Formats: sequence, structure tokens, C-alpha cells
Amino acid sequence: MAAPQDIIFENITKSYGNQKVLANFSQTFEAAQSYCLMAPSGTGKTTLLKLLAGLEQPDQGKIQGLENKKISMVFQEDRLLESYTAVENIRFACGKNISIEEIQRLLEAFLGKTDFALPVNRYSGGMRRKVCLLRALLAPSDLLLLDEPFTGMDEDSRRMACQLIRTYRAGRTLILSSHDRQDAQLLEAQILSL
Repeated sequence: MAAPQDIIFENITKSYGNQKVLANFSQTFEAAQSYCLMAPSGTGKTTLLKLLAGLEQPDQGKIQGLENKKISMVFQEDRLLESYTAVENIRFACGKNISIEEIQRLLEAFLGKTDFALPVNRYSGGMRRKVCLLRALLAPSDLLLLDEPFTGMDEDSRRMACQLIRTYRAGRTLILSSHDRQDAQLLEAQILSL
């Protein structure tokens, strides 16, 4: 198995129309480390994550180290399969790498007593967010991208989510965006200001 590879951004510039979001951004994301992107809204956190996921391309500059990487992501919007149950949503992303029983056990621990036969479109915003996070954590990947993953969660849920991330990150490179320094502390993540 190949050694984990750093991800290197070299002088990345990205604009949308006349709005320059990233300008000559350079950063090395060391393999198997945790990073927390912190900046005001509209300053490039989501764009940076989309560049890492290959969903956007830079206007200028070079990104190295993403070749052959499997990526799992929590987007700002939930992006769940609305008519599927929580178990089906997670199983869709994970395949048979994890048993249905294990998925149900984790869902019960994280969401509490819930009717898991219901489609996720019947869940509250916070519950939906938890399903998104579990799906990303359990999907096989080398790189874990979390775009404001704790939206809609209360303080206890947020702490539990951070514990789950620490437990299931399993040596993957973690890059999350947040407005809360406590998230970075709970995840022992290096803060990057954009």
C-alpha cells in the first residue's frame, strides 16, 4: 500500500464572474492531519473544499496529491436521498463495507430512539445532518471533507459528533470548515484562516 500523500495547493486563484474568492492561495495539507478552515462567509471555505473534491477547477495554479484519492464529503446542504431511510442512505455510500446492524447501532447511538423505517425527508434538520455526517465517516475514503457539518446540532450533539469523527477518521486527512474555534479544539485540528 502506498504511503499517504500530502495535498499541495500552489498559487490557486478561483473567481466566480467578477468575484475573486481565492487569490494565489498556497497551502500544504499534510497526509493524515486535521485542518479547520475558518473565515467569514463568502471568503472561500466552500470553494476550497469543492476544489479538493474535484467539483471545481482553479482558474490558475496547481493542485497536487489528489490523484487516486477516494473522497467522502459532508456538503453545506444535506444531499440525502430523500425517499430513502437513514440506513439506506448510509448503505448507498458504503456498500457492503459495513453491516446493516452496525449502521443501525451507530444511528441509535447518535440519533437516539428514532423510527429508522421513515424516509429521511421526515427527519428534523439536526437529525438529517447527523445522517450526512455518519454517511461521510463510514464511506471508504482517503480524504474526509466536512463543510460546516454541525449545522442544526445542539451542544451535546456537536460534542458527540466530534467524538465520532475522532473515532472513525481512522488516519484519513480531515479538512472541515467552521465558524467555531471550539470545533477545531475538539477535533485537535490546525486552524487555517483564509
